[in-house]
Amino acid sequence: MRRHHKEKSRLSAAVAAFLALTAGAGAAQLTNKDTESYTVIVTEGGVKNELAIAGGETLTFCNSGCFLTLPSGNKAALAGAEGVEIINGEAVVK
Repeated sequence: MRRHHKEKSRLSAAVAAFLALTAGAGAAQLTNKDTESYTVIVTEGGVKNELAIAGGETLTFCNSGCFLTLPSGNKAALAGAEGVEIINGEAVVK
């Protein structure tokens, strides 16, 4: 009985680790390299949300494709796995 319990515990730990690693696998990341805070608009599934991002902060969003509207008014279509950096007030999609 004890052996079964250990195997079940190891399996649970492995599943938890896998889920933690893959939870954000398809999501985009926005990193603010500036010291200034910005607000961006994310439109996903027809729903608009404002995201505030502080200087030096990284946010994960956009799991299944979205549009990102930057403070400058520029827009970017994201598939969900890109990295976006704000540098000197401008966004760079990687």
